[in-house]
Amino acid sequence: MTKTTFKQPLLDHNSPEFKTAKQAEAALFNVYNLTGTDTYYQLPDSDMRVRVTEIGSGTPIFIVPGNTGDGFPFSSLIGHMGNHHFYLFNRPGGGLSDGIDLTKLPDIRQFVVDTIDTVLNDLHLDRVPIMAHSMGCHWALWYALAHPERVSKLILIGNPGRVMLGKTPAPLKVLTLPGLDKIVSKRLIPKNQDQAFNGLKLMGTNKETLATLPNELREAYLRFEHLPNYSVSTLSLLKTLTVNPKYEIKAADLAQIQCPTLMLWGENDTFASVDKGREIGNALPDNRFHLVKDAGHMPWLDRPEECAGQVELFLQ
Repeated sequence: MTKTTFKQPLLDHNSPEFKTAKQAEAALFNVYNLTGTDTYYQLPDSDMRVRVTEIGSGTPIFIVPGNTGDGFPFSSLIGHMGNHHFYLFNRPGGGLSDGIDLTKLPDIRQFVVDTIDTVLNDLHLDRVPIMAHSMGCHWALWYALAHPERVSKLILIGNPGRVMLGKTPAPLKVLTLPGLDKIVSKRLIPKNQDQAFNGLKLMGTNKETLATLPNELREAYLRFEHLPNYSVSTLSLLKTLTVNPKYEIKAADLAQIQCPTLMLWGENDTFASVDKGREIGNALPDNRFHLVKDAGHMPWLDRPEECAGQVELFLQ
């Protein structure tokens, strides 16, 4: 395990912010008739705790969320799938795991691989399909490259982090400019429920979907983005994995992936074009690419039944 050389920003489980966020997530789960059981795992050589929420029963699926690592947006997709034991991993810095400042880590890639390895070991999952979104796809690909024997299939949803990206998207680059980063990130954090879906708008979620998503999802976004470590975790993610070319996963790397992959790509994903998605898919040795029409960077929000059906078909 890559040893952390400084104290990471831990999350106080007794704080009002923690309790309010957890209540908001539970209310959202209830909308989709989901019940979650939480376990916290201590990372070796660190005081950091990461959270895994287990939902359902049946064949296992390990989920690596996008953004900073919040798991609650997967609720609608999980709710449209059955007969699975979902392991919803809250990446460090997101969900209700402890915060993280990635700029302080000496080797981010090794930290990612070691963290997932630790969690899978603790869960006694020797070989499992991994479903991931956005930056979570980046983490999942790194892990599949390091431990191909432990990943049976990969489901990659949305533009998969810094993968064959080349130029950094302008909206992300602005967030890393000295002096502007904290100002812009602060403005992006919603002040109320009316602003809670601003991020989804920027990611291409269609207007009709935004009008019909439950208020419980609005409340979850509002509360999780007001957790005390959200800003430092977000900014450090942008300043490292998102914009630094040395962390890019290239076509030659993708060619080494040994398991079958499914890519679900929203037609209106604002982080990369459909052509780029197909290019990434063509670089994977055994890939099925599915375009989700009129959907954004989180395509299951726009088309939950379609996305769930594609995942189920692929897993079969």
